[in-house]
Amino acid sequence: MSEIEAIIRFAFSIFIITNPIGNSPAILTLVKDFPLQKQRAIVIREGLIALGIALFFLFFGTWFLGLLSLEEYALALCGGLLLFFVALSLIFPSPKEENEKSSNKEPFIVPIATPLLTGPSLIAIIMLFSKDSAGFIKVLLGLLIAWLGVMPVLIFTPYLQKAFGKKGLLLLEQLMGMILSFMAIEMILKGIRLFINQLS
Repeated sequence: MSEIEAIIRFAFSIFIITNPIGNSPAILTLVKDFPLQKQRAIVIREGLIALGIALFFLFFGTWFLGLLSLEEYALALCGGLLLFFVALSLIFPSPKEENEKSSNKEPFIVPIATPLLTGPSLIAIIMLFSKDSAGFIKVLLGLLIAWLGVMPVLIFTPYLQKAFGKKGLLLLEQLMGMILSFMAIEMILKGIRLFINQLS
């Protein structure tokens, strides 16, 4: 696999983990009481904050791992398990959009920027793959490319449910969940291989 293919694949993984399409009903519920222009301003701001949080862990994640003395296999296993649970939640979603309570209070950082967009799974992936200089560049480019897809989805969130309907959004979310489950298994197997190599 070439470097460009690896970066594009990583960007696609980030897009799926961020899941702006699947999160759009919850985001729409949180901003629907505001005028359309204000809704766009909120989701753009929250999307940029989410990117800022991801970049923070990209730049300081390695230092954080060293501080905690975590092994790479532990992070790979933990990240893989987190991804697998996220994949399951996409394939078998709970009716979260019906349970969300609308509020006139403007959301700020929580819950849109984090944990909806930049959650524990994305943070784990970033810290796992950015441990060396080559990985750092790949993660940085992958993040920026992924956000080129995330931001338009967020901006057009008010129109997504009208365009696809609830069933259409659910189908897209489940498809992404299946793809993410394959990636999760691959990461778990990588963690197991790293653990076995350390024992030998």
